Amino acid sequence: MKRKAALAVLASGLLAWGLWGTAQGNLTKATIIESWFIHAESIGDPVAVDKGFYKEVGLDVTVVPGGPGLSPIDRVMAEAKAGKLVLGIDYPYNLLEARQKQKLPLVILAADFQESAMRILSWQPISKPADIKGTFATWIGYDKPIKAVLGKGWEKQIRVVNQQGDPATLGGWLAKQYPFASAMIYNEVMVAEKQAKEKYYLYSYKDFGVDWPENVLFTTEDVLKKYPSEVRKFVQARYKGFRYALDNPEEAGKILAKYNPNLDIPFELKGLEQIKKIMITPDTQKNGLGYLNTAKLQKMAQQLQAAGLLESASLSGFVNPVPSGVK
Repeated sequence: MKRKAALAVLASGLLAWGLWGTAQGNLTKATIIESWFIHAESIGDPVAVDKGFYKEVGLDVTVVPGGPGLSPIDRVMAEAKAGKLVLGIDYPYNLLEARQKQKLPLVILAADFQESAMRILSWQPISKPADIKGTFATWIGYDKPIKAVLGKGWEKQIRVVNQQGDPATLGGWLAKQYPFASAMIYNEVMVAEKQAKEKYYLYSYKDFGVDWPENVLFTTEDVLKKYPSEVRKFVQARYKGFRYALDNPEEAGKILAKYNPNLDIPFELKGLEQIKKIMITPDTQKNGLGYLNTAKLQKMAQQLQAAGLLESASLSGFVNPVPSGVK
């Protein structure tokens, strides 16, 4: 009897291994194109690859870093036109603008950050939008929030310049070449705390009524139509990677170092603590990581239109939430 039971266990084990091996040999290739170099904000993807979360759902995922002058939108469109399973990360306002103005069939699926990680650094106190005057420094593609704060006619109030200079693109602001600069809570905000020698002020865009999600996962209509099941599985595995990273930061930091050996891992993990605050929110605790708040997105579209940056506030065809199921 024991011999039969043992043989049954062995047979089931071999069958399971055979099925697993077959699945491993038939993985669907997928690509995720990051918006910037791989670091704390994109930690979920390397972790999901390293821990095998993507392979568990039948995906062989390549993580492609971004960088200066590399548009996630252009790169995703190129891969999608070739018929590949590809997704990317960008800001929702850039994606909506490209959909409306360039007629690109972009669709957003989930949002890593439930609110903005970007802050305003200022050498002077700001009590209202009218106080923001002069040269405003930010990065290419990140200027729409400040323009929405100021509204139509923003160009009469500020001159937007490209933010640059060491350390962490804050050199010009630290040298007081301009009164305002942009800072992410997981990077430049922490740098300013150490490097600024005089009193400065830090503001959230929420302070001025602009509260938009960021780091949005997107693809194209064709990809979503061709790979509906794979996209759903990708979202689930990706946020499983983020959840693991948030729960196991030290291990996640070691994985991150494999993808980008030049990183200061203790600094990145300190930034990850800040990222956790805008990923784990009442909305995501209820609905799962990556939750898309359509009300915030609609408000974003309306504010962009009011600032003269979009002709329409319509989100038709743009929002296709894919729940992660990961809390």
